Amino acid sequence: MSGTPVNHDRTTASSFRISSVLVPLAGFLLILLAMNTYQYLRVKDDLALTVINEIGDNELGELKSFFDNLTSKLNMVHDWGVNGVLDTDDLVGLNRKFMPLISRQAPVSGLLLANDQGGEYFLYRDGKGWVTRVSTQENGTARMVFRRWLKPDQAGKEWRKTRAYDPRRRPWFHSPSGKGEVHWTPIYTFFETGHKGVTASVAWQRPGGRGFAVFAMDIPLANMRTILTRLAEKRPGILFLVNSAGTILISSGDRDTSETTAEARPSPAPAATIVRQWLASKRPVKKPLTVQADGQRWIASFRPLDQARSMFWLGAAAPEKELLGRLNKTLFRVDSVDVLVALAGGLLLFVLVWRTGGLHHGAAAPPPSPLQRLRRCIEQGEGAEVEFKSTVRTNLKSGKPGKEIELAWLKAVVAFLNSNGGTLLLGVDDDGVLVGLAADNFDNPDRCLLHIKNLLNQHIGAEFARCLEVTLVEDGDNQAVLIECRPATEPVFLKIGKNEEFYIRSGPSSIRLSPSRMVSYILQNRNPAAARRAA
Repeated sequence: MSGTPVNHDRTTASSFRISSVLVPLAGFLLILLAMNTYQYLRVKDDLALTVINEIGDNELGELKSFFDNLTSKLNMVHDWGVNGVLDTDDLVGLNRKFMPLISRQAPVSGLLLANDQGGEYFLYRDGKGWVTRVSTQENGTARMVFRRWLKPDQAGKEWRKTRAYDPRRRPWFHSPSGKGEVHWTPIYTFFETGHKGVTASVAWQRPGGRGFAVFAMDIPLANMRTILTRLAEKRPGILFLVNSAGTILISSGDRDTSETTAEARPSPAPAATIVRQWLASKRPVKKPLTVQADGQRWIASFRPLDQARSMFWLGAAAPEKELLGRLNKTLFRVDSVDVLVALAGGLLLFVLVWRTGGLHHGAAAPPPSPLQRLRRCIEQGEGAEVEFKSTVRTNLKSGKPGKEIELAWLKAVVAFLNSNGGTLLLGVDDDGVLVGLAADNFDNPDRCLLHIKNLLNQHIGAEFARCLEVTLVEDGDNQAVLIECRPATEPVFLKIGKNEEFYIRSGPSSIRLSPSRMVSYILQNRNPAAARRAA
């Protein structure tokens, strides 16, 4: 009998301990469920705005890559002209430079090189291949010599025309600004083809005081529309490109006059209403607009293709009902999973709190700044994911620019892209001392960044820009450039002239692989399924 009270006390104590756990835990889970329910309802109201922003961001990256690549090519030709590399009397030499340039730019239909005397070299493609038109001014008219080319140095048929034409009166012709800036025309009609389009051009003073020259690239609207239509596939609503004046250049909803199918793409009419409201709102960036058009509610947002000058803007718009209709199919399932995960996490958290007897409060640390990332890499030192280079282009032994210096750090970038990623620091010596970029003698930081991006596009490829983040960082009186590389999803090669080299990272070194070792490396590291089949 004496044991009974003891058993009762133990049972009571056990029940108390269970209640002390279950009651607070039940309350915690109920509060967590209420919070998730509130977030679900709140997110559902804002979901259309979130999705339209994501659509704009996704397409902006591809369009920006095209425009950046175009600007890079224009700047490269500008540098050729300033340094006297372009000989306008050497037709074959111009062909050899410009035919490869235009062949890699599918949306570009033609290239023009003109001077302030009215002379012009025009290269374009037609259905039969390459054609050049060389014009000289004579008594107010242009004497034009056309040649068809089988190869850059192999001419075919030749014919001549006399026309009332002067390149100096064309919209793309302009005098040098001194800054080498890219000039964009409004929409106009191309002289030779009669197509509508826009032209991008740069101008420079010719060496030896021989006046100035202008180089231009023609981009037909039809080619730009093809890009936009491809980006708009499988997306709700429409995409449209707008210039700084608010003129709609192209829209994925434009109807081709040759269409004969019963199904037509969405009417571009809402785009005009959306742009008018956007202009009236003083061109908000990224902030979505809600517009009534065509009897329904549309949601739209705008992104500048060039953040510095905002020459062109990408607009994305879709009916609100269509956005929510697509999302409601998956919204509840996704939120249910989130709630279950949160409940499991809450249970684990409560157990940890109960055992430790306390709760440590803390906020997530903000992402490190570029300066913090720079100092962290310097502290870490060179290794498999970090490399230092003292200069961008200058050989410190000779004190002069050297191509071998540029290729040395480009090899490291290729190796990082082909491996697990990494960070290259330009302006930091082998001992981890921040020496800065003064030895490279750039006019200003923008010219330094432009030079680096041109080298990356020329020797690695603009298509890998999405894997690279180039940042100029100031630390006191010194500057350095961070090139942060994410692993590429396809093999990356270093292009040197006509040769291509493949590098990977091995410890603190960039190793060049032979073709056979490269194939083995790609099969084993990039495509495990293929490696198993090969084995």
